[in-house]
Amino acid sequence: MATKLSLAIIITLLAALHQTTAAQTVHVVGDRLGWLVPPGGPIAYSTWADTQTFAVGDTLVFNFTTGQQDVARVTKEAFDSCDATNPIWLQTSGPVTFTLNSSGEYYFIGTIARHCPLGQKLAINVTGGAPGPAPSSPPSTPSAPVPASERSPVSYVVGDGLGWFVPPGGELFYAAWAANKTFVLGDTLVFNFENGTQNVAVVTKAVYDSCDTNSTIALLTTSPATIALTTTGDHYFTSTYARHCGLGQKLTVSVIGDGSSGPTASPAPIPPPPPPSAPVPTPPRAPITYVVGDRLGWLVPPGGAIAYSTWAYDKTFIVGDTLVFNFPNGTQDVAVVSQAAFVSCDTNTNATVYTVSPVEITLTTPGKHYYTSTYRRHCNLGQQLAIDVIAASGTATSPTPSSTSPESPPSTTTTSTTTTTESPASASTAGGPIPPPTSSAPSYTVAGFFCVTLLSIATAVFF
Repeated sequence: MATKLSLAIIITLLAALHQTTAAQTVHVVGDRLGWLVPPGGPIAYSTWADTQTFAVGDTLVFNFTTGQQDVARVTKEAFDSCDATNPIWLQTSGPVTFTLNSSGEYYFIGTIARHCPLGQKLAINVTGGAPGPAPSSPPSTPSAPVPASERSPVSYVVGDGLGWFVPPGGELFYAAWAANKTFVLGDTLVFNFENGTQNVAVVTKAVYDSCDTNSTIALLTTSPATIALTTTGDHYFTSTYARHCGLGQKLTVSVIGDGSSGPTASPAPIPPPPPPSAPVPTPPRAPITYVVGDRLGWLVPPGGAIAYSTWAYDKTFIVGDTLVFNFPNGTQDVAVVSQAAFVSCDTNTNATVYTVSPVEITLTTPGKHYYTSTYRRHCNLGQQLAIDVIAASGTATSPTPSSTSPESPPSTTTTSTTTTTESPASASTAGGPIPPPTSSAPSYTVAGFFCVTLLSIATAVFF
């Protein structure tokens, strides 16, 4: 009897050990973006979550700057309404680590004013483990397709609770708002804004792209502006106020038919894929000149630093490319700084400063490059740009930890002080340092030793 009991204990301990040695995953929320008001609104974090698989025992790491952000776990209702008055859990000092100790849905938001409505919110679904195979069922008899029923017209409030204004993060904000919506003939757009500060211009695609709003199809100046979608196709909206379009106050929607659809034809059979061939290397591209901020230029941006991070988000910077900083002389400058100075906004020392516009900086080395302004509070208010430059061959090269990459000085600018040669060894993001992916499980060496010990006990008991 004692032998059977000992065997049961050993089996239980081995099973528990196997469970605890299963590697857990550390998920850094937003990856390099960190935890902040994201470019493009909530789609940034929902897109990030779609690429992850969350299991019980995993941990979330929220990287943010203490005093600028916080993170709260809330109910679904509070998540949907951005109600932060009664959070389940709240942390104000970053970085924050949260362990997923049960399966189900988790909801997180930022509680600082307007951060949640602007997109600082994350919803995830945690599973208890790898699901078993689903039971097979006999194939159902195919039936005739049922046409979709016509839905009632929908009234969309543009930007939801934020309304119609110059958005943080540029035009990505309204593009993200429209991305998951279906606009149908008969639907209505409602633009809410403060009278005298905004308007709504219905424009052509050419005007939308160029932001030349001297010619409009229609102009509405009183809020709320209600526009019925009476024709199919693409519709373009912006504002005629100075620089509002260039700063991202623009919306395009694609309108389809009345929402009903008849039976769809069966898709044609997919031909077998062609035999694999040797990969063809991508030819190197010609150097590109990027105008920083495009029409916005180089200034203290609306919405803070997210404006320039959004501008850089979809661009690939390669050695040989050039950055052009446009600004009114005497009101701005461009400082090439170390990562430490970029994060702390300490521009008093170790910076290369350009004071005459336009400033042209050629990217001559791969790695991370940091830019800001030495004017008082400009850096703190968001006039800063960080980019990652890859080698001309197209393969990314990690930056050396000892220096900020030097750029070639522009011929039309003046410089002051000296180029910094100091940078912290560890990379960081807008939200602070990202810890390396680690596991909370014990090491396999210790686990193996424990297993050998248990087996030795079993041998002594049985033999």
